[in-house]
Amino acid sequence: MDQPQLYSASGYWRTNISGAVLAGLGGTILLLTVFTIVLWGSGFATENLIWFIAVCLILLGTALAFYPGNLVLTYPLAVEVEPAKQIVLIAPWKRLIIRIEELRDIRNSPLHQGYVVRFHHRKGLLKSFVIHWFFGQERTALAKAIESLLTRTTIVKTGGPHEES
Repeated sequence: MDQPQLYSASGYWRTNISGAVLAGLGGTILLLTVFTIVLWGSGFATENLIWFIAVCLILLGTALAFYPGNLVLTYPLAVEVEPAKQIVLIAPWKRLIIRIEELRDIRNSPLHQGYVVRFHHRKGLLKSFVIHWFFGQERTALAKAIESLLTRTTIVKTGGPHEES
């Protein structure tokens, strides 16, 4: 069982996440185009220029939060579990490797609508990821695999469940 195991989301979930990312890119292009036309048509009026700069800064901040900030990995498309070393989160155009020692815990959360896996330290802006209810049939198996990793890591750190003094 030391072989890497890939847990992939259902087709519905992959389409949902990928569609959201593409819709965000399309919306960004549309907003920039519309604001450029308005700005050009108004002769670069001060009020329109301020709005254009504000929208550009918001879009830039969002893009930086999602990709360099790792927030796109909050709801992964797939998770690869390597039992002895790490887990790899996979999202559209992004992969993030997390060592097993950096995992804190896993909990089933009705608020986040799935299993929440928290880290000891942030990875960019990411401090946890969610295995959503719509992840698919492999959702429970993935949660159990991560819980097993956490249990094994705890046993190794403490010297076993029945440590003698």
